[in-house]
Amino acid sequence: MRRTLAVIALAAGLLLAGCSEESKPIEGEWSAYGPQPPGYSDFGDGATISVDKNDKAVLGTSPMRLCGGAKVTSRGEGDGGGAEYRIAFDSSCISVSVPSSLEVVVDGDRLEARLTGQEGGEPFRFRRAE
Repeated sequence: MRRTLAVIALAAGLLLAGCSEESKPIEGEWSAYGPQPPGYSDFGDGATISVDKNDKAVLGTSPMRLCGGAKVTSRGEGDGGGAEYRIAFDSSCISVSVPSSLEVVVDGDRLEARLTGQEGGEPFRFRRAE
């Protein structure tokens, strides 16, 4: 009887493990680190990016200067090996000063973002929040 229960428990565990969704590298909470490029008052030194499992993002400075509803789209893997994404709002946030579209590269616990269409220049830098 014990052996039967052990086999059932093991099978159920393997089934659940096989069915669990693997999170995307961009999912989670990100906090700005180091000096940030100027131009967006709510996307500077205290900025955060939060990405949920439904590919929606919230950008800004917690707790009062946040803009949500940005769509996160995977763009594959970049030349440097990091996962690439685009974070974009359908329309600009009126009351919060954050970029309306970013090209993002996630490499482990680091995230770099540039304005869509921007070549060169300093990126916005983030680290995974603990």
